[in-house]
Amino acid sequence: MSGRLLDWFGSRRETQVLENVNKHLGLTVDCVIELGRMVEAASDGALEKKKRSFERLSSMEKEADDLRRTIAEEFLAKGTLPSNVREDLMELVRTMDWVADWSKEAGRILDLLEFETIPEEMKEAAKKMTGELKNCVLTLRKSINSLATNPKEALKLAYEVERIEEVIDDLYSEARSLFLSLDFSGFKMPFLILLNMFYDAMEMVSDWCENTSDLVRVLVVGIAPPLRKTSP
Repeated sequence: MSGRLLDWFGSRRETQVLENVNKHLGLTVDCVIELGRMVEAASDGALEKKKRSFERLSSMEKEADDLRRTIAEEFLAKGTLPSNVREDLMELVRTMDWVADWSKEAGRILDLLEFETIPEEMKEAAKKMTGELKNCVLTLRKSINSLATNPKEALKLAYEVERIEEVIDDLYSEARSLFLSLDFSGFKMPFLILLNMFYDAMEMVSDWCENTSDLVRVLVVGIAPPLRKTSP
């Protein structure tokens, strides 16, 4: 990757492709925010609210996935964009899409859990993580939206995404340590495995936010990073 997509962003901001990229980004943000709402409902034992929240999350993730295909098939593969621009844009969209995918995965696991029964400390850990996930994805959106108008600001915000991801990593470590310090003797092992997977999935959301911010940095400074995580 290089500055070639940056040039295109700056000169063709009003195209249908970018409108759909921005819509996909908005759906990704909405998925993360809805996950936070689902955690709140699950913690309170509001089961119907939790169910409706997961339904909305699933619907938004599907819409984001469908839109990703539309961007690839109708506006990129069949469009008039230069091949190098198509490659850069699709890599950015694909990486964003994993944020939505892992948000749904976290919600899918949470949907299976009687989350209201776990210790309050575990609930608070999940709420803190989703609060920072919202902060992380909103900062990522600002970074991507700044690419066209202010690459330096986009770079600054990309590094802020990385900082927030490190905060989430610390919260994730704290949550996992609770498995050792709290009494889970009344819970069955399959439940505890799923609970651990839920926190893992939330941590993956933040990792893919950072992976996307890595690509923003690549677009600005031309340094290619590795993607560190795999799909669910």
